[in-house]
Amino acid sequence: MQLFDYTLSYVEGVSPPDPTGHQVFRNDWSTLEPPEPGSWEPGPTVTVVITVRNDQERLDRILACLSRQTYPGHLMEVVVVDDHSATPLRLPETRPARCRIEPAPPDGSGPAHARAHGARVGTGEVLCWLDVDLLVDAALVETLVRWQHVHPAAVALGDVRYATETDLAPDRAAALVADRALHRSLVDAPPHPRTERLLSRSGDLRDADSQGFRAFVGSCVTMSRELYEAAGGVNPTLSLGHDTELGYRLWQAGGVFVPDRAARVWHLGSATANRTRVPGPRSYALADLVPYARPTHRTRRLPENRVPMVRAVVDAAHHPYELVRACVDRLLASTEVDLEVVLVADWDTTADSWLETRLVQAHYLAEPRVGFVAEAPRTAFPAPFLLQVPVNCGVGPHTVARMVERAEWARAGLVELVRDTPGPTLWRTRALARVLGTGRAEEAPAEADLAEADLAEAVAAVHGRYRMHGEADTVDLSGVAALDGTAPRRRGRLAVLAVWRILTSVLRCGIGTVRRRLRVR
Repeated sequence: MQLFDYTLSYVEGVSPPDPTGHQVFRNDWSTLEPPEPGSWEPGPTVTVVITVRNDQERLDRILACLSRQTYPGHLMEVVVVDDHSATPLRLPETRPARCRIEPAPPDGSGPAHARAHGARVGTGEVLCWLDVDLLVDAALVETLVRWQHVHPAAVALGDVRYATETDLAPDRAAALVADRALHRSLVDAPPHPRTERLLSRSGDLRDADSQGFRAFVGSCVTMSRELYEAAGGVNPTLSLGHDTELGYRLWQAGGVFVPDRAARVWHLGSATANRTRVPGPRSYALADLVPYARPTHRTRRLPENRVPMVRAVVDAAHHPYELVRACVDRLLASTEVDLEVVLVADWDTTADSWLETRLVQAHYLAEPRVGFVAEAPRTAFPAPFLLQVPVNCGVGPHTVARMVERAEWARAGLVELVRDTPGPTLWRTRALARVLGTGRAEEAPAEADLAEADLAEAVAAVHGRYRMHGEADTVDLSGVAALDGTAPRRRGRLAVLAVWRILTSVLRCGIGTVRRRLRVR
């Protein structure tokens, strides 16, 4: 029996961007047309979250800066989360009109825990994160929030600079903000070199690849609450890299990352290696949650890696045990080791296929890379790729890895195998989320109205399509027979056979007992 062992020749079929409308192709945010600061009437409500621990002086300074913001005061609230300071924080006299201090819950500590709490207690439609050690210009909030005004999936990143001056009184800072003179006072302020290299290589993320999420730094950023909640919010348990991990999930949820050079903020102090909170090459602190943070030389997927690179979905309902196993075992033996298989069936069924379902479940219960769901997932979130595999399709050892390789190389949202019979289809989670999820633009059709072909066209329109030829012969695995060489039986015949075998066994045992007793006599 032959397999899907492809000798692959590649046909590039990446769809070009649509030049009309406000559709964002991949992350090319240049098609968006945000209003200039001061030329529009802001509408979204904003919650600014600042986490502080034992730093009253810097809190006074940043609140003084925020008190001079051009964003309407009745639309902006500032939530200061006191992260278990030794001396409780207080609000200074110079502060925004709507400002309050919220103590962090006692069941945790750290910036991730505090930011998660600040997002929960805030009421704004847009969330804005600011570090306490920043100086912000008067139009900062307005400049960042204008991106959420034009696109619901926009994630606006501030341009953080690092100034050598470290001593600036709150009153002096407020005066500089009011006079729009911060940029003249802090001229020797370079950006962080790591972030700047990433932005320069990708055209300010307009041509970003799968690593574009690494530009997300929590010191100055805005995002819609809807996108934030769709991505799952901050992981409050992370002590390192919580903003990078959230940035990864926002990226997979379809976020459009926009580094706004006009939204400049200043950190008083030089840039250090840990200022971006991105774990370096010596640390795999996020390896179990971010597939791109794992070493490429791994020999197998570790059980503790909770988020795989590929989530393969196989419909196991009403199919023989041997057929499902033939399909799944080939997926698990793939050279793409960072893979998880999801089997879809009614696992509580009492229909005629109950025995087949039980056999499949019993066989893979101890396999950590196999899961069981009742309904097929629409996306692989938070995994980067969803692989749809027909149950009668057996993949070769290199097929999945080559499809992922082509998807990454072409940055395609959809990879299809050009064959006469249905084969595996690889979907990029980020592209699916843009079409189906929270960050849906006006041009994206509603999920309920999408057929499979329409979904493919919609994904190709926002992220491109790549077609691959499978020139090697393949065999439909639906011809796989039962282990005894006969066709799979239905439940009634299997039950009769099982009862007959039990009665035969009992009868043989009884005859053997009688014979032994006769020999003894």
